[in-house]
Amino acid sequence: MKKKKIIGIAIFLVLAGSLYFYFFSKPIVFISEEELIKAVNNYYHDGPERIEIQDVIFLGDTHVFVPFTSNGRYGTSYWVWKKRSWKLGEISTIQTPMIWKVDPKDPSTYVFVWNINPDNDMTQLDFYLENRRNYRVSNEVHRYTPRVQLDYRVKFAEDGYSYGVKNLPSDWITFLNSYNEVENSKQQESSMFSFFPQNSVNFAWRPLDENGELSFPTFVSGTGSGSGQIHLYYLSNIHDYDLE
Repeated sequence: MKKKKIIGIAIFLVLAGSLYFYFFSKPIVFISEEELIKAVNNYYHDGPERIEIQDVIFLGDTHVFVPFTSNGRYGTSYWVWKKRSWKLGEISTIQTPMIWKVDPKDPSTYVFVWNINPDNDMTQLDFYLENRRNYRVSNEVHRYTPRVQLDYRVKFAEDGYSYGVKNLPSDWITFLNSYNEVENSKQQESSMFSFFPQNSVNFAWRPLDENGELSFPTFVSGTGSGSGQIHLYYLSNIHDYDLE
């Protein structure tokens, strides 16, 4: 009986170790450029000779941003390490900035990413975090949410690159951490800290030319495809009349 118990424990430990290795082991190397080109060509069918991998940018050990061009189109691909292999989370030639929440629970891992044809008048990207103004009454309790507007300016193609990756500013991270704490507290309906309405935070952008005027780049419409394995979001457009 004792021997069977020991064998059972040993089998359990082996299985547990195997499962941990399969699901949680870290990658050693990223896939080759040839494999990246093949993955892009599977979606856009332009021929391998027309595809150029511009860069491979690691965001930690298990997430990689890969900008590329394909037959004159500027695109982005997003890779994640899962189950002992690199998976393509999303690929797109829609040339607008996005926010990638590498770890949705940790705002310090959020990054702005883009790859935009530099043949336009845009010289800078203005990013915005908005928390919408709101007033509501619940259980005879009046709650007012003041508007929050944070901005962050980035030079476009200043270094000659059409693509970029930027971390969120520290004040954005501080706000989002506080916001998430409040959202978590809303699980208790009677909590006195329910200040923010659900889904009130919005990320937006606007492109400006060298004169500070709004100047959206013009380009051929692109396409995108995703597997749902990553948390990637388009930024909404924001205009002068939206700002305070």
